[in-house]
Amino acid sequence: MDFRILTGRFDAGMDGVSALVGVEFSIVLLGDITAFVWMLRVYFKNRRVSALSFSLAWLFDAIAIALSASPNVPMNYLGYISITIFSALIFYGAVRFLDEEGISILNQTAYYFSLIPPALMAYLLLIYLYTGDAVWTVGGAAALGIASAFVIVGGFLLRPLKEIYPRIMTYLYGSIILFGIHLIPAAIFGYHKWYLPIGFMFSASLIVAMVWALFKLTSTERFNVPVGTVPHKLDLKRGVLLIDVDEYKDLKGQLSNFPALAFLRDLSDVPKAWQAYFVTAVPFKNSSDKVIPPTNLAKMTELAFQYSEGFKKAGGGGVMVMDCIEYLMVYNSWSSLLKFLSKLRDFTLVSRGSLIVVIDRDSFEETKYAQLVKLME
Repeated sequence: MDFRILTGRFDAGMDGVSALVGVEFSIVLLGDITAFVWMLRVYFKNRRVSALSFSLAWLFDAIAIALSASPNVPMNYLGYISITIFSALIFYGAVRFLDEEGISILNQTAYYFSLIPPALMAYLLLIYLYTGDAVWTVGGAAALGIASAFVIVGGFLLRPLKEIYPRIMTYLYGSIILFGIHLIPAAIFGYHKWYLPIGFMFSASLIVAMVWALFKLTSTERFNVPVGTVPHKLDLKRGVLLIDVDEYKDLKGQLSNFPALAFLRDLSDVPKAWQAYFVTAVPFKNSSDKVIPPTNLAKMTELAFQYSEGFKKAGGGGVMVMDCIEYLMVYNSWSSLLKFLSKLRDFTLVSRGSLIVVIDRDSFEETKYAQLVKLME
């Protein structure tokens, strides 16, 4: 990111290194401004606080870049403050994003927060031992270290969201983590002129990657559900619906433009708006995250909970579709399956949504069918 420019020691001469750094500097600044404008636009569209936080984060990164190029030392200090505000906003945006998607921050990642204080102290001691410059250590190096720690943690916090936003979330949280990591050597190698084009090359590349990932993420229908509103009103019964195959075909048309969560055995005619998962025991090579083994009821439960929580915060009205009950019966005990369906029912009732369970009446024993009806209806 700021590297030696943060120290105010950058030589503005028009040698080869300076010219190259100048180009990369411009790319970084342009990327920051582009991300700021785009995420601010997204915020006004869907009112997600996470979008606003990410937007302001890029604004402060642009401010840090602009101020760090000044030969005025006080302006450099404002740049240090700006880069730490950037990291705080990235962290806060990640936390708010998790909250908007109904995911608790109390996951395994949170336990690693305790490593930040000793790691940061060790980092600053190493910087001082290497440079011997106390002013730089408590100024630029400290700013970069703090920013690095919170950007990295913010990236790791976003990992659980890859279940909701497959693939693109992997690119986003991965690029954010790498962006945080690349700040670490800046305080050491930034003293050497040869590192400037290398450091800015990484900054420019990672910012372009993050802007692209944010653009793809915020273009999805799921992300653009306005907070506090339900995306589509449906004339559909709330609660649990046990239906046959023919009724299911009729409902598909009604739900064709609704972002329903579906666990299916047949992907030949699935509405594009659905968040559909293919339930199969076949271990496909290079399969996407949209494939779930029939024995992994825990993952299906987690996805259903996240989906229901999202719609609960938006006023309710989500729709879940289960068109694989008979298949799940082959791979799971009946009691386990009933517990799983009971959880889905509870999620549905609490979020005031609808759970559509497609069944073939002839495939059930009389006793099991009676148990299913009693449990679900």
